[in-house]
Amino acid sequence: MNRFAAGVLGGVLVVGGWARSVGLYAVACATALGASQVVYADTDAGRLERAQRLGAETVAVTDWPRKLGRFPITVDASGDHAGLHAALRSTAPDGTCTSVAIYFEQATPLPMLEMYTRGCTLHTSRVHARAVIPEVLELVHAGTLDPALVTSAVVGFDDAAEALKAPPTKLVLVP
Repeated sequence: MNRFAAGVLGGVLVVGGWARSVGLYAVACATALGASQVVYADTDAGRLERAQRLGAETVAVTDWPRKLGRFPITVDASGDHAGLHAALRSTAPDGTCTSVAIYFEQATPLPMLEMYTRGCTLHTSRVHARAVIPEVLELVHAGTLDPALVTSAVVGFDDAAEALKAPPTKLVLVP
């Protein structure tokens, strides 16, 4: 049983940005799994509005603050070193920060001393979706998780090129 379902989860912070839909899916899952508080911070008004509809408290930022509080679980979807640092510094003692953004640079600086003194765990990788699909489908079937709320556009394949000109939050292509 995961930490959400076990009911031991306090709050969740999601730092949105580069991984547009992934951060919003994190909000949807945290809400569906009963997190006591879900906070979503981002620079984009559209994603902030969507996160609010998903049940999150929202924080509009122009520049990433040093930290946004203390949360047992944080998610970095920003793709920005300052956003990653805000998520890491907002991770509570013995908490976990999962970075779903890709940092293409060879060296990504981390606030290692601050992480060390709080026992912060950083997890980064692509999700191994197959392992959690049954839990996600159970939430969808129960009606507590509606992934369609993250979708910003549904278009036919013939219209895909036009829809991709201004990158949508989550584009779904249909025949």
